[in-house]
Amino acid sequence: MPTSRPPTCPPSYSTAHLARRLGVSVPTVQRWVDLGHVKAWKTVGGHRRIDAESAENFIRSHTQRGGEGAAAPFSVLVVEDNLADRDLLCALLGVALPGARVLCAGNGFDALIEVGKAMPDLIVTDIAMPYMNGVEMIRHLCAQADARPPAIVVVSAQSPEQVASLGGMPPGVALLAKPVEPARFVETINQALDGS
Repeated sequence: MPTSRPPTCPPSYSTAHLARRLGVSVPTVQRWVDLGHVKAWKTVGGHRRIDAESAENFIRSHTQRGGEGAAAPFSVLVVEDNLADRDLLCALLGVALPGARVLCAGNGFDALIEVGKAMPDLIVTDIAMPYMNGVEMIRHLCAQADARPPAIVVVSAQSPEQVASLGGMPPGVALLAKPVEPARFVETINQALDGS
């Protein structure tokens, strides 16, 4: 049964995130929470948040038992040409999504090659990059409905007006300003995954 939110909020997952990881439905995850198989609490808005450490332990034991669904590692593709920004995003993703497999690309063209090898569960991308910028990359992904990842978050120093002048973002793509505020980044990642 989910408890009230802990005083200090540890890294957490949504029920949708854990359901995707294990290839099960959201109601199945909610049932696991109600049965106490994973630690969870409810937000002020009434959404369940699952303790990331508890979830990872459950995933490991679930996989070893050969449980319902296969637990493929959650994968994130970070598309950023600036090495310092890329390192920061990867560190923040380690907090937001412990245990996730993080791949990197330096521009939109290289990112599309990575997507062609294996579709990530989440793409975190900059906009201003050489060869192919983030807007062009997202357009290419969205042009092929079966090639779009479940969640996309744009992290950019460009203003919403500048992004709009490039053609804007399709619905469902979150836009986050640089410099990145860690708490806001984690919140945006969770919201993007909840909505995917």
